[in-house]
Amino acid sequence: MRTFLPAFLLTLLLSPAAQGTTFTITYTGVPAQAQAAIENAAAIWSGIVDSDVPIKVHVNWFPMGDLALGITFPNGRKDFAAAPVSATWYATSLANSIAGMELNPGENDFDVYLNSGTDWYYGTDGNPGNSQYDLVSIALHEFGHGLGFVGLSKKVDDEGSFGLLLASDFAPLTTSFPWPELDTLPGIFDRYLKNQMDEVLVFQENPSTFLGTAFTSNQIYWNGQIALEANGDNSIRIYAPSTYALGSSCVHLNEASYPNGNPNELMTPFSGAGDSNHWPGPICIGMLRDIGWGVAPGVGIAEEHASQNRLTVYPNPAHDMITVSAATRSTGTLITISDVAGRPVLTTSDAGSVNITTLAPGTYSITRTDHDLRSFGTFIKE
Repeated sequence: MRTFLPAFLLTLLLSPAAQGTTFTITYTGVPAQAQAAIENAAAIWSGIVDSDVPIKVHVNWFPMGDLALGITFPNGRKDFAAAPVSATWYATSLANSIAGMELNPGENDFDVYLNSGTDWYYGTDGNPGNSQYDLVSIALHEFGHGLGFVGLSKKVDDEGSFGLLLASDFAPLTTSFPWPELDTLPGIFDRYLKNQMDEVLVFQENPSTFLGTAFTSNQIYWNGQIALEANGDNSIRIYAPSTYALGSSCVHLNEASYPNGNPNELMTPFSGAGDSNHWPGPICIGMLRDIGWGVAPGVGIAEEHASQNRLTVYPNPAHDMITVSAATRSTGTLITISDVAGRPVLTTSDAGSVNITTLAPGTYSITRTDHDLRSFGTFIKE
């Protein structure tokens, strides 16, 4: 399990050149080699989201047994002066960005707990051992929740609700900031959830058995236009298993829809040993834009994966053939081409030239898998 994410809720300054957001990170008990991986994840996000207000993060190194690899508690604000939607909670990092000022002086924007008992891989090259968990990937995932990929759903017996989460629901873990009085109000993320009948969930009775049924229906979808456009106007399925999992249900992309190797896998609820992904993917970036984030210039499908794992694809745009090359080469290469929704449309073992005449015009992602490395790129079929 990658993470169990509650829905609400020594300093290093990160402000890489030409990146949009500064992160200030404080640590409790985090080893130096782990800090380097966490800072790498923060640097990736700093080049994606755009905020004039520094984002304050506290990271705890904490034994959690088999509970989770990571847990994140975002701070929150509602009804601030510039809030686009009233009576709605926003993660504080997002609220500060929208307001253009710090709304929570003296408080962290989100707290991250990382499981100190995990066999972590501390490198930043995305190549963990078969038994190791890639810390950059997990930290990148947790920071995504801190930025607002998070909701306020809960289910007790048959009744589901928004805005009834309590600090005691997550004991013995605690937050460094006061737990907000949620007042049965939804988060901005929740406002984009709908069922298979296109019924927006926050418009239903709260709390209710209707919501309880929806939360465990396996049929919850995202209703934000920017993310849908990023997904080729195909539906975006949210994780809502038949057994409700507090902090995992309704706050992740559906695992089966975006499995390991899919460009949008980062914000699903599970991650296995040996897996890595250092980019949130077009759906996640679109969802963050839907809830109010601005993104740095140039961020989009063309920058879907981190530069150290980039493929060179040419010609681009292409008509019938493409050539794929990478900095490293080994035997056993597999090329997978996926459409903008993340669905594989062509697979070949040819490590060089690939015939794409059967593909419809559009934008595609391409993954090259060697025995010990995955590299990524994009191209346009004309």
